[in-house]
Amino acid sequence: MSRHLLSLLSILALLGLAGCDIEERLPAEVVSLSKSQPFGNEKSLEAEIRFDIGSLEVAGEKSASIYSFDLDYDKSSYSPDVRYEEAGDVGRLHFRLESQRKIGLRAYRRPNRLRLNLSPKLPLRLAVNTGVGDSRLSLTGLKISDLQIDTGVGGSRLSTYESNSIVCDRVRIKSGVGSLDATGLGNLNFRELEFEGGVGGANLEFSGEWQQNAEIRIQVGVGGVSLRMPRVVGIKVEGHKNFLSGFHLDGFVKRDSTYFSENYDAARIRASVHIVTGVGGFRISWI
Repeated sequence: MSRHLLSLLSILALLGLAGCDIEERLPAEVVSLSKSQPFGNEKSLEAEIRFDIGSLEVAGEKSASIYSFDLDYDKSSYSPDVRYEEAGDVGRLHFRLESQRKIGLRAYRRPNRLRLNLSPKLPLRLAVNTGVGDSRLSLTGLKISDLQIDTGVGGSRLSTYESNSIVCDRVRIKSGVGSLDATGLGNLNFRELEFEGGVGGANLEFSGEWQQNAEIRIQVGVGGVSLRMPRVVGIKVEGHKNFLSGFHLDGFVKRDSTYFSENYDAARIRASVHIVTGVGGFRISWI
């Protein structure tokens, strides 16, 4: 039995357990919490966000605050933990909304909502971990130096409509169960991007202002991954495919065991893509 098939069976088993209503059914007691942090001597910001269940939105906002947020949460079942500290010239934000008891997927009905605004003035290392729910990350205008996204169960959207003014060393996206749609990934100005898919499809659109060569690593679980690339970028694709999977590469030529886009030799900017597919497919098309 293949590793990917074992992963699928494990995920399905977990979903079956999560679907059991094992939480104590308490009436929701929704309360609101708002907070902001004024600037001090910070020259960069590290933000680590963990949001177990509910709807999450992260965006950049020009204001007099390093960050601000508005949170609605069910006090009977969840407890926020928000800490901020200055370590030298680095600001560190830790945000947690975690359950006070064991819960199942039905707890997604709990009305937890978070809107988090981050300053575009400071270089930002951002890590977001979501459990059950939908998330929307609007990164336009932010100075992203490192980005990590780990999603659980639900749909996720990521967008960047302006060029990142600093180099992003690494982007790491791990998708659990559900769909992922990303737009404007080319604007992140990344050196390395890693994507690991679980169960569900992913659409990764790399439009934007590419400023350097990049390495892209894609691991597909159960479901397909589609990459849309601008025609100004030369693409090289290497990898291995599972017997249940397939490559769909439009406008590529094969040299030995490697695929090259027709514009690769003449392109000023190039991306190297390494792909490992599971029970699903992989496609590259052009914008």
